[in-house]
Parts: sequence; C-alpha cells; structure tokens
Amino acid sequence: MQTIGELQKKVRNASQLRITNSVDESSDELLNMKSYSGVVEYFPEELVITVKAGTLIRDISQTLRKKNQALPFFIEDDEKTIGSLYATAGSDLSDSVLGIQIINGKGDLLNFGGQVMKNVAGYDVSRLLVGSMGRLAVITQISFKVFPEKMAQERRVKIEKKNDHSPLRKQIEKKLKDVFDPYGVFV
Repeated sequence: MQTIGELQKKVRNASQLRITNSVDESSDELLNMKSYSGVVEYFPEELVITVKAGTLIRDISQTLRKKNQALPFFIEDDEKTIGSLYATAGSDLSDSVLGIQIINGKGDLLNFGGQVMKNVAGYDVSRLLVGSMGRLAVITQISFKVFPEKMAQERRVKIEKKNDHSPLRKQIEKKLKDVFDPYGVFV
C-alpha cells in the first residue's frame, strides 16, 4: 500500500509520468494508483463518502449498500477504480463531487472543496478536473455526496435516457475545449 509521501516523491522525481491501475507495472515512468485504495471517511447520516483514488467502485458500492445508499451517477463497469472513472467521466459524476485531494506537477499535496455543498465564487477545481484524463494533476482522494438507494436508481434512469450525443452538446464541448485548453499537462 502506497502512502501520500511516496506518491509525492514519485511525482517530484519523474520527468514524465503516466498513471496506471495495473498492479503488475513497476516502471519509474508509471504511477500505480491501484495500490492507493480504501475508504477514508464515510458519514452515512451526512450522505458523504471520501475514498482514495485507487478504490474499486465495486468496493465503494458494497460499503454504501450496507446503509441502503448508492453513488448517484451511472456506473458501467464496477471493476474500475473511482480515480479512473473520475478521470474519464462527465457532468453526471462532477455534480456529485464535493471535494478532492490532488498532487500537482511539483509534488505538492493540495485540497479543494470539502465535504459539504456550498456556494463558492471562482473555479471549482474539484469539478473542473473531472474528465481531465489525469493530465492536470494526480487525483488522490475524492469526496462524493451519496443518495439513498432508491433515489440513486431513479436518477440513474434519467441520466441514461439523456441524449448526450446531440449536435448542440458537441458544439458546446468544442467551444469549451478551445477556451480552456491547458498550457501545462502531465504526459
């Protein structure tokens, strides 16, 4: 099991770094997040869970199911890690993110957001990094709001029915990518 300090050291010492979830790969150019897993905090009465990025979605779902709760977003493959889902997901997941902990390109540990919903001014980094493919930062922990099981199922059905491939949506995404093209990325 890796520690935050070990992850930070690897980021600081790497000239190029690629994030992986494969336990077998041990190259200096790879940052294995699967060995950084587990539930950090879970407050069922507050409908909040904080997990390490390498935690399998299946394990999170099992933990939540014990209290008749569930993640409120659509999950196609519960054998993925929550970090890989976060790195490749879209708005249905970002709406559930309360906060994150990241390691930036300098190896600094940073926290954004928290464990409560609130109005904030400025950029919401924890939602901004959803779908960034791990190129802007290494995600180490994520806090999510969770729903009672029945509400989560109803919400998932609505999300599945949405037409995410409309021409208007594609135009909006292209314009956003033109405006928010990052200058510094992890390779």
